[in-house]
Amino acid sequence: MAVTITNTKIVSLNADQELTFNPATSAVNDATEVFTYTPSGRDSKICIGMKNTTGILSYSIGAGAGVFAAVAKTGTVAATSTDVIQIETGRYMNASGNILITLTPAAGTALLTNHAASMFVIELQ
Repeated sequence: MAVTITNTKIVSLNADQELTFNPATSAVNDATEVFTYTPSGRDSKICIGMKNTTGILSYSIGAGAGVFAAVAKTGTVAATSTDVIQIETGRYMNASGNILITLTPAAGTALLTNHAASMFVIELQ
């Protein structure tokens, strides 16, 4: 299954803005899920946030395809944690212009029902 990430774009300083969480949809044990983020413009910096309620959640930000591309970035999110990572979009954008983030649940668990996993992206201006 795939989830399209709704961008939270910071459009002005000193103004309250709502953060959009994009929940996982997979209730299948041991199934990964790909979240797709499409940058709104030129290369920039974004903050990717991942929320996890139980167990260890693993993530992989797909490798980029451009001349300055980076290899895939992997990590974990601890139970009851919300982690944020800042990246440059041009380094992780694939040939289609998207950034793919894959979430993997802990063994024997599901992203939706056990982890209540969700993601957000904040595009910095």
